[in-house]
Amino acid sequence: MISLIGYIFILVLYLSGQEKSHENPVTLFNVTESISAEVYACIDTLGLLEHFRARIYTPICEGTTCYPVELDVYWDLMGRFLDFDTIAGKKMTKLDHIPFTDSDYDRLKEILGNANSLLSSYATDELVAETRRSAIDGITGATVNEIRESVIEGAVYSCHTLWHLVNGAVNDSIQNVTRAFFTKDLVLKIVNLEDQELNYFLINSFSEEDYRLYLPEVLQAIQNGKGYFPKNAIEKLPSEIICSMLAQEFFAERFHQLDYFAQVALLEKLRAGKLSKNLKNVLREYSVERNSYRNELIKSLLTDISFQ
Repeated sequence: MISLIGYIFILVLYLSGQEKSHENPVTLFNVTESISAEVYACIDTLGLLEHFRARIYTPICEGTTCYPVELDVYWDLMGRFLDFDTIAGKKMTKLDHIPFTDSDYDRLKEILGNANSLLSSYATDELVAETRRSAIDGITGATVNEIRESVIEGAVYSCHTLWHLVNGAVNDSIQNVTRAFFTKDLVLKIVNLEDQELNYFLINSFSEEDYRLYLPEVLQAIQNGKGYFPKNAIEKLPSEIICSMLAQEFFAERFHQLDYFAQVALLEKLRAGKLSKNLKNVLREYSVERNSYRNELIKSLLTDISFQ
């Protein structure tokens, strides 16, 4: 997998016979061609992945002028930026050696947490309209209007560099690590967070065998899902698994809670001749004389089928 500049590779998380620690190096990625950073897996008291951390040391440069920035950065289990900590004695500064204020740090956290920032579309040499040399933040000048709300004035290059670092290819690497350590307990922990993006991460990561293994957890996510998530999750489930007794009893009990589109997605996955008695009875209640695609599907399923 490609890193920010070069490559990303996975290190061994646990060594045979060694006790688990609360932080284990799992990923090494390049900050520049000559600077790398280790990403650590932070483990909760039950031994499950909690979040990821890396100490980032990187120069902020323009031309031959550079100054160092060092931070501890944290990501969640799908590589989304969570937070950062400064290092004692290594506070950040803006132009003219002006130290960051508490509000500047709060603003930087907001900037780094916006995965859809306009900064993604700008190269370093596109950040200012007029420039002059500076010993602090590389070059200075008028920040282009389009990104004024996406940076801290006087720390334009710091914001740009750090945003690309914490929202770059390391996110994909973290997702791969999380996938590699899926277990029933970890998947249940993720589902219990009731975070829609994390639930999408799960269903987009699962193989057919994973869907068999984690079916109760997927059904729980569907039950608690909002918007189009139940429909999309049902569409991801293989038909064979949807026709299992566990899934059919779940959907028989909660069919009325699904919106129209999720109901249609379910009906398209069900197979005539494999409906359980409970689900057949539920569908019969919805089989009314009305012209809709849902009811056409129901009537088709209720014709010439046998009970399980």
